[in-house]
Amino acid sequence: MSNMRTTLLLAFLNLFFVACSRDETRENSHFSEALRTEAVSELKRVLTDTLRWEKVHAAEYLMELQYFDQIKEVFLREEKIHGKEPSYRVGIWRVLAQVPALSAERNQWIDRIHGVYKDRRSIDRAQAAESLAKLKHPFTPVAEEKDPVVKLFAEWAGAYASPKTAATARTELMRLIMPGSRAPRERKVAAYALRHLGPSSYAETQAISNLALSEPDSSEVRAYLLSAAIHHLPVDSLSRNRLVYDELVRLASGGSKSVCFEVEHALAVRGASSDIPLLTGFLKGTSDNRFTPAEEADIRAGAAYALLRIDRRIVPSLSLPDWVVIAVYGLLMLWIGWFYSRRNKTREDYLLGGRKMNPVAVGISLFATLLSTLSYLSYPGEMIKNGPAIFAGMFALPFVYFAVGWWLIPRIMKMNVTSAYEILERKFGLPARMMATFMFLSLRFLWMATIIYVTVEIALFSVVPFDKAYALPIGIVLMLITIVYTAMGGLKAVVVTDVLQSVIFLGGALISVLLVCYHFGSFTSWLPDSWPVSWEPPRYGFDARERSTVGNAMLMLFVWYVCTTGSDQMAIQRYLATKDIKAARKSLGVSLYTNLLAKCLLGLVGLAVFAFFTRNPHLLADGKTLQDQADTLFPRFILVGLPVGLSGLVIAGLLAAAMSSLSSGVNSVSSVISEDIVQRFRKSVSTREGLLKQVKLLSYFTGGFVMVLSIFIGNVEGNLFDVVTKVVNLFVGPLFVLFFMALFVPFSTSAGAILGGVISVIAACAVAFYGVFGITVFWILPVSLLVGAVTGTLVSFIETRFINSKNNAE
Repeated sequence: MSNMRTTLLLAFLNLFFVACSRDETRENSHFSEALRTEAVSELKRVLTDTLRWEKVHAAEYLMELQYFDQIKEVFLREEKIHGKEPSYRVGIWRVLAQVPALSAERNQWIDRIHGVYKDRRSIDRAQAAESLAKLKHPFTPVAEEKDPVVKLFAEWAGAYASPKTAATARTELMRLIMPGSRAPRERKVAAYALRHLGPSSYAETQAISNLALSEPDSSEVRAYLLSAAIHHLPVDSLSRNRLVYDELVRLASGGSKSVCFEVEHALAVRGASSDIPLLTGFLKGTSDNRFTPAEEADIRAGAAYALLRIDRRIVPSLSLPDWVVIAVYGLLMLWIGWFYSRRNKTREDYLLGGRKMNPVAVGISLFATLLSTLSYLSYPGEMIKNGPAIFAGMFALPFVYFAVGWWLIPRIMKMNVTSAYEILERKFGLPARMMATFMFLSLRFLWMATIIYVTVEIALFSVVPFDKAYALPIGIVLMLITIVYTAMGGLKAVVVTDVLQSVIFLGGALISVLLVCYHFGSFTSWLPDSWPVSWEPPRYGFDARERSTVGNAMLMLFVWYVCTTGSDQMAIQRYLATKDIKAARKSLGVSLYTNLLAKCLLGLVGLAVFAFFTRNPHLLADGKTLQDQADTLFPRFILVGLPVGLSGLVIAGLLAAAMSSLSSGVNSVSSVISEDIVQRFRKSVSTREGLLKQVKLLSYFTGGFVMVLSIFIGNVEGNLFDVVTKVVNLFVGPLFVLFFMALFVPFSTSAGAILGGVISVIAACAVAFYGVFGITVFWILPVSLLVGAVTGTLVSFIETRFINSKNNAE
């Protein structure tokens, strides 16, 4: 153990010094606040100028960069004045279809564009077809279409109908860009469409690159092909394809307006700080008078857009004081584990803290256990993306307190057990206990693996960008620190570190809210004064097919708490660690009150971060909308919105949220494996020291298995809240079905309980991964619990009333 602690300490310090000594030079030597302001001002100037399509392009650039002010008003006015003007009217409607504040009217504007396309007499059918493709709206081509360019746009739009049509469209577009296949204009449109759609593979991208380099300099198609290739070349392959990049930049000198346009769009996606001087020149305007004023405006707007995209790819870094704070936190956790390692004399000391722990500390520990990094990030992310409906679930907490405190805890505390699953064996025998053990281990292994994935791949990567190849080693270090202090100190160390970690991560959340208040100069001005258009309107009642209603949120939280506190070893272990029912009930109350405070605080964090990035869209990550990156905005705010030192403290809060849950998970899982599996089937260890050593070794096994499992969590689809709900809640309902049958159904049988648990798992998987009957993820728990409980009760009733009665009669 001493060698393990020494090795871990050296690994941790090595990682710390490597992180501190990395070259964190920011690519902003050429980018200033003044340049950013000039670029935004140029886009807004073009937006409000008396131009036509240039205004359309500027509006689309601004919306993509999340600057939405003025666009709705400007283009509603344009539609009123120029709504019947051929060509330009299509551009006006295209912009209005993309304005978030007019999302309810989107189909109306698309229908107008489609109407222009279907009218063979319209002189702007090509613009209409292109606009439908850019809006990703597939449409059926008119019969016997004679315009080959319009047919190309229809092919492009059709790609958005299904994966099959997308593959067909890419194949056709790849054929059309070949030399001699079509007229230059058609080849340009095909390359332009491929730039938006993207080739299906790296091999196709390379084929486009090679074709572009073989195209004559005099051909304008070359710029379109080069741009299509650069848009989709992987970042790590740009150095190997530098010739493609350099050739496109070279074409910008002396090229036509369309060539400059393609160069700017390519640099917007792949440009670096070295391209800023070229784009700054475009932003200030050319001096050779080869472009009309309208073309100049379009080029300046494109340059501003590219510059602002490059700015968002400049990654800020943590400072040395931040790393020091994180290092001190890690070392403090190890010291606490070492301190309590000397106070554990028996396995009961290690697993249950001697059954004499302070109920307030135990309650805070229970709260910290159940509120992990998953909640710390998913709740602010859910608020940003979908609004406050999920937080309405907190209205269910009083019902939780009475249901758990007076219905479940008294029954559980009457059982003098170490593992919660001893209760099931007493009622149903060994098979039910083994089934519950399997469910619990599956639940907590998936839960801990998700925590590792979220902490490293989402939280840490958002604040400390690193090569994804280092994700596994970083996760291993995080897990090892947790395992070591948990394995050394047992439940006492877990509870003490949980209390400390609760203070750290709640303090970090509070600091974030206060700093946003300071940024806005008020405690309330950052709160939304109207319902954001990106949120669904508030709905009440219960609806299994709706994602977020107040009733759904309350039901989900109530069922989750009842199921978790009534069947999960991590919760039951803490109740058993107190001296009596009154103390256990007090621990539950402390946990619920702390949870209420934390959820309110995390909801405010979501609102504060939402307001901060709405005011400062230039601080968003490149290439995604505010809603697309909702789950990573809080970690990003830690990096770009907090002062030096405080960033490290809040990152320590992220780690604390993870480690508080991981430590409890490791402790509970190792105790269940020891009590329910090893000790049952292998009785060779009988001394106190041997049993204690056995549990500690199981802690290391648990951590290693979790690390392997975390690699696969990223394959689950959905935003972070959905991932957590799908993965973590699969076995919560089914596990409680077994305890419900044992504690509250007097005539329950082993066959009924086991079959109810199995059917409950099937129902949970059907809702989570197949959306059976259109039921949303919010209803995984209620559906699985109801189906399992009804099945188990019916089977038990039939077995008791008919089968057993018949056997007794015989």
